[in-house]
Amino acid sequence: MHFVMIFLDGFGLGTEQDNPIVAARTPHLDELLGGHLLWGHERRIKKEHVFFTPLDPSLAVTGIPQSATGQTTLWTGINGAKALGFHLNAYPNEKLAEIIREKSIFKQLADQGKKVTFANTFTRHYDEIIASGKRRHTTSTLSALAGGVRLRQVEDLLQGKGVYQDMTNEILGELEQEADIPIIAPYEAGQNLGRLALDYDFTLYEFFQTDVRGHKQDWEKAVALVEQIDEFIGGFMDLVRHEDVAWLLTSDHGNIEDFSVKGHTQNPVPALGWSNKPVEWPQWERLEDVTPGIVRMILGMREL
Repeated sequence: MHFVMIFLDGFGLGTEQDNPIVAARTPHLDELLGGHLLWGHERRIKKEHVFFTPLDPSLAVTGIPQSATGQTTLWTGINGAKALGFHLNAYPNEKLAEIIREKSIFKQLADQGKKVTFANTFTRHYDEIIASGKRRHTTSTLSALAGGVRLRQVEDLLQGKGVYQDMTNEILGELEQEADIPIIAPYEAGQNLGRLALDYDFTLYEFFQTDVRGHKQDWEKAVALVEQIDEFIGGFMDLVRHEDVAWLLTSDHGNIEDFSVKGHTQNPVPALGWSNKPVEWPQWERLEDVTPGIVRMILGMREL
């Protein structure tokens, strides 16, 4: 089985009010869920191919969930906020980085002989600013590197073997003007992810524009972004629908789903899973549960 995690930063399950996700037209997600249902705190769906449940991102620590601790937890199974005693935003500190180096989902799977990859594309400029010390790696990148993953470059993307963080390459084209980067539809980006994932046991794709749009609170652009994600899922599904694939869409904390507040929320986040063949999905309730559950699924162990 090929397992794919589609990570949407700052994508929670809010109410119907002030929610761009509810306002967006999402036919592909609606088809999976059996309706326009990607919202609400209590909804649970379990069908032959589709699994959906809310996850608690609070990490049992007082305060608003943040990216560094939430993502560390999501990609290691270790509660990062409890390890620190607080929620940490942005980049992981050394204590979280140590947890990632030891427990990254990429490392856990690679140590068991599984092929793992990070679908996101990086640039030479990114490599240069990391080497200069002007910027640190994000949690996702540290997690991939801990498993010995080679970071994909623009050359990979031009061959259809990578996806940029904005899906369409518009931002990448502005950064790499001399490389003649083609602008592509979200549908094509989704197909590229699906095609890539068929060569690996585990693939992660990270999309953080949802968190960016949540912070900026531009309603029309937020709605358009959710519709872009839906088109991406449509392209991905059209590629993997008849393959031995399971995938999970999830997040680290809420943000874009509630325009009544500015910033992160305490809403639950989705665990939306799909598989071509019937599988026994784990009993996920919290971010801490995700990595252990995925590892068991990939290694062929049934949830007890």
